[in-house]
Amino acid sequence: MNSLFNYNTLKVRLEKTTRTLFITLNNDLNENSLTMESLFELESILAWCTTRVEIHSIFLQSSTDFFSRGYNQKLLKKLTIEKLQNFTQKLQKINQAIMLLPQTVIIDIQMGTENIATELATACDIRISNRSCSINFNHSKLGMIPCSGGIAQLSQLIGHANAKNWLLTGANIPFRKLEASGFVYESYTMQSRDEVIQKILLNIRNQAPTQRIQTKLGVVENIRGHIEQMNTFEKQVAKAAMISEDWKEHSLEETISAKNTKTVVKLSLVKSESGTDLPS
Repeated sequence: MNSLFNYNTLKVRLEKTTRTLFITLNNDLNENSLTMESLFELESILAWCTTRVEIHSIFLQSSTDFFSRGYNQKLLKKLTIEKLQNFTQKLQKINQAIMLLPQTVIIDIQMGTENIATELATACDIRISNRSCSINFNHSKLGMIPCSGGIAQLSQLIGHANAKNWLLTGANIPFRKLEASGFVYESYTMQSRDEVIQKILLNIRNQAPTQRIQTKLGVVENIRGHIEQMNTFEKQVAKAAMISEDWKEHSLEETISAKNTKTVVKLSLVKSESGTDLPS
């Protein structure tokens, strides 16, 4: 089926039976990494959805088995602070917008997600996955930190202890932990995938539209104040963490002395407290 919109990194189609807008990441060559182009296109289609209350659900998926590797690491190493700030702010805006959409947003993380793709999944209303799925928050290994909802929203979903363990280790989190924590709502095998998805979408379709939207609004409002406060903190921390430029090529391969590390951390804290913008 042809896409509704002429996007380069997304395929979009509408299923009338369940009133679902399917958005498929379509950037196989880069393992569906999230680029500025894909974020612009995703922001565009989500903005279009804000007034389309006749659409009951939005379903995010990938054209590959693995939903997304998150950062395109080759591009990441070449970004300036200014460009990285713009990229991060764009993702923050998208993740916050997902919470406020009138539609119920479901994401199929399939075989897994990494770093910012996991943060995107965290922002969605419902997450489903393959039973062999694993995810991670491996930002620190790339010289980055979770700053697009990974800190603010994750603990609201799975509890502070789980969030702390997942974020501070950066390790792969297997399906059994995803299911036990409530991060994943429903799972499937490749044989049962279509049936599981259709059942969820029909359940959403059969709800009274006004009450469904109000229910989502009520659930979001219950945690919105805390998340917005934490999002402000995340933005400050993100700026501060960029001072070392550890995401650039060669940085993580070099040994940083304890003295230099201490200086960077102190400078980061000062920047975070003052809210001063970093130089571009």
